Amino acid sequence: MGKRIAITGLGVSLQLPVADNKKEKAFKNRKIKKLLSRGEKIFCRSAVDAVADSGILEMDTANEKRGIFLGTTKESSSRTELLNVLKSIYDGEIRHKEFAEAVAENMSPLFVIKSLPNACLHYAAEEFGIRGSNSLFITNGAAGSQAIAAAYHTILRGDCIWCLAGGFDSHMDEEEAYNFKQYGFKTDYPDGRKNSEVLGEGAGTFIVEDYDHAVSRKAKIYGEIIGHGEVFLNLDKEETENIRILKMGIYKSLESAQEDVDNVSLIHVDGLTYKNYHVIEEKAIQDIFHDIPQINLKNQFGNLLGAAAAVEIAEALIRKKASQSKSQVFMKISAGFGGEVSIIVIRRNER
Repeated sequence: MGKRIAITGLGVSLQLPVADNKKEKAFKNRKIKKLLSRGEKIFCRSAVDAVADSGILEMDTANEKRGIFLGTTKESSSRTELLNVLKSIYDGEIRHKEFAEAVAENMSPLFVIKSLPNACLHYAAEEFGIRGSNSLFITNGAAGSQAIAAAYHTILRGDCIWCLAGGFDSHMDEEEAYNFKQYGFKTDYPDGRKNSEVLGEGAGTFIVEDYDHAVSRKAKIYGEIIGHGEVFLNLDKEETENIRILKMGIYKSLESAQEDVDNVSLIHVDGLTYKNYHVIEEKAIQDIFHDIPQINLKNQFGNLLGAAAAVEIAEALIRKKASQSKSQVFMKISAGFGGEVSIIVIRRNER
């Protein structure tokens, strides 16, 4: 058997407290507090929890053997600041002096830094002494899954011993939510219902670790990542062709995991309704698995975008075992608006 990859720490955060307080879980570097978006603050809480849960920092690991991979769509800096600047100088030409004065009066000097999607990689790397492989994925609904998969492959190659991996997103304010209307998203229903079309906010973070390293330090092991597959759909093309491609991705993930179709106990689906992806997903699953249970946690949390994969995998890992005879292997399918589909296969630890 080759190298095995364990999940040894979980952190999930679905909202911020109403007001900051002394008990709030945050990074030690208080200087970054003014730079953090709401989504990044939620991520900080989940990352602190995951690292503490794993106990990984109690083990002396070379900083360059620690990695970090995150998925997010990340909120933008305030458009109001930018619009105020543009309105103050607009008359058909740009006058540099007036423009500079408008910027100084209306725009925060941290405007650009706050808008950088990959800034949180730096914040977390500084917090946890991470100097190894790193990457940010901004493929919305597929982003968190791709980040977790990247951590998995990085450890398989031997480039890192452990990685902080997961995703975060928050697009609940009016400015942010407006961007997602083109994809059919809402911020809520009048009766409070949640589903794949309703935006949520949250963060999910894992410690993904070399299995032997985890065993040597007597870590709590929630499960193992055993396979990964990825395909790209053209959602403007014929449904039949996209079903074929998605089925190919599912088979690819099972081959990577060295698992049979009959040994998969359940599937966490994405359920994205944009361009009828959910129909493609449902038909592909039915063709391969027939009567397998399908779970869509977006009916409970809303669509968490970059956070969805980690939060939904975490729920499956901590759920009580349903049956002694039931396989502990499950699959998480995640889809992005551009047609990216990431499929992770996981085996829960027997508990």
